Amino acid sequence: MVPFVYWNSKFSHSGITGYKVFEGYDRKIHKNSLRNLLNRKIQLESFQKELDQVISEPENYNTDKPKFRTMSISQSKKARNYCQKLCYYSANRSFESKKSGKHTFKIAFLTLTTPELATFEQSTKAFSGFLDYLRRTANCVYVWKKELGEQNKHLHYHIIVNNFIPYYIVAWKWKRLLIAEGVEWPKNEKGEDTTSHYRIELPRSKKKVNYYISKYLSKDCQLPKECGYIWGKSEILDECKELQGIASDLPFEEIIELKKRYKTIKTDYISHICVDLLKIKDFAPILFEIFEAQYLEFMARITLPQKFTFI
Repeated sequence: MVPFVYWNSKFSHSGITGYKVFEGYDRKIHKNSLRNLLNRKIQLESFQKELDQVISEPENYNTDKPKFRTMSISQSKKARNYCQKLCYYSANRSFESKKSGKHTFKIAFLTLTTPELATFEQSTKAFSGFLDYLRRTANCVYVWKKELGEQNKHLHYHIIVNNFIPYYIVAWKWKRLLIAEGVEWPKNEKGEDTTSHYRIELPRSKKKVNYYISKYLSKDCQLPKECGYIWGKSEILDECKELQGIASDLPFEEIIELKKRYKTIKTDYISHICVDLLKIKDFAPILFEIFEAQYLEFMARITLPQKFTFI
């Protein structure tokens, strides 16, 4: 096979990405190349970090079985990408409230906390049941993240969902699952069960959505292994794979126009145009038509029927 290089392109919610593809090359990397030197530096930094932890917390160190799971920088970027994909391709939802009237939204933020006496195992099993409820009954596509409270060290969960669930159903379901795992539910001063272990927010702007994703769902963290995986998402998001093709087949004039109008990030091997492809119909109709078909397909797949419409 004769070696050759060409550019591929990818259409996504963040814009158009062009990247070099090397066909037929046997690319051997020398042991003293820059890439290996950088990897070596990262390995040394990781080793030093682990060594410092052993010296400061020898009781938590076990050479045979690590006691913690860590959300790395690459995992954090991956979680952020899934969150943004879910927010972008979800269709608008609407519901009506007796108190505040009609509302329209795309995604909602849901936070679940655990009572003081709940163990990690009980909380994790209850949360697994709650995800089953979101997937099978509430018709939600979601991305979730676990965290430990900074003060009380209670396990809590941040979830982005793209369907409407009334607050009283969230409270009832979460409480029922925890009690089923043997959790003793806390009571107030009157001897009644409390219901303050959840919170639902509807973001009103893209700024609030990005703030929530950055603060809760994509920041680096570390959890004990008994807490299970740190983050996860609906499998259906993996089925929504961006359209890829040879860059030379795209309309060259429209690509040049996009680069003039929007910020473009360039390196030797990649070029990314930061643009919302749903807003380019007037001056790049061919590219808009290509992306619109992908957008409608993803939206139809991610946006499941709405079960609840009134509270």
